[in-house]
Amino acid sequence: MLRVIAKGGAEVACESAAALWYDLESPDEGEEREVEASLSIDVPPPVERSAFEESARFYEEGEALHLTATLLSRRDQGPLVSGAVTFILAKGKLVTVRQVRPRAFDIGQGRASARIGSAQTGADVLIALLEGAAERLADLLAEATRDANALSLQVFAEEGAPDLPDALRELGRIGALAAVAHDSLSSLQRLLVYARAAKGKYGLEAARITPLARDVGELERIAETLQPRLSYLQDALLGLINAGQTNVLKALSLATIAFVPPTLIASIFGMNFKAMTWFDASWGPWVGFALMLAAPAILFGIARWRRWFS
Repeated sequence: MLRVIAKGGAEVACESAAALWYDLESPDEGEEREVEASLSIDVPPPVERSAFEESARFYEEGEALHLTATLLSRRDQGPLVSGAVTFILAKGKLVTVRQVRPRAFDIGQGRASARIGSAQTGADVLIALLEGAAERLADLLAEATRDANALSLQVFAEEGAPDLPDALRELGRIGALAAVAHDSLSSLQRLLVYARAAKGKYGLEAARITPLARDVGELERIAETLQPRLSYLQDALLGLINAGQTNVLKALSLATIAFVPPTLIASIFGMNFKAMTWFDASWGPWVGFALMLAAPAILFGIARWRRWFS
């Protein structure tokens, strides 16, 4: 799908002189060729857009600046996923090529949309989109931090043991959210470093890039500090699961102490050897019952003395 946005956020035709932003979402070859012919640029193929090396993500080709970042999709349109978004600045226009649908790209919604509406150049649109992406990542990190704190209170509560499998799944969800946010922030940080070096040639303002880079760097540090907390919570949950399994083994050991010795004694009394004449005595069953009670009692006493189950 190809959208062509003019100043003020209005959509116009691709050939319009007022066109400011060409947004290619999951484009076909015809849409790519249309934009390439209009701006005399080369839209990188999907393989190049998804590459991780610096030379494939940040470069200048002719009079065009190519920048690629990993951004997150909208959560309300399915699972939260990340994908490469390529920004191309050429002739004062901005071209974006993407497969995901970040919230910052929605015209008419949110703070980023207001900044896009007041943009005068493609560079202004680029900064507005990056600012919107950073704000979205800040919201996601705040949510992950709140959820991690709530889970921590639940796990370490003195009363009311948590449902450990559910807590572990929730921890996995928070960890996945923090991981994709960190990856996106890392790619934005690299993009801003390269954009700051090439700012003069393409109309990018250092006064807007520098504070944005500082904010992204701080968010990246927050994401990095969240990872050890999640690892600690994971270790705690696994420890609680192991403790629960240990309690089950203790219960089985107690059952073994209670039932195995009487079973052994009953087996001995069930032997039909003629030499065991006292089994036929009238007091024989009472001796067997006494031994069946005494054996586990003695074992329980030894276990308590040695603190096997403390």
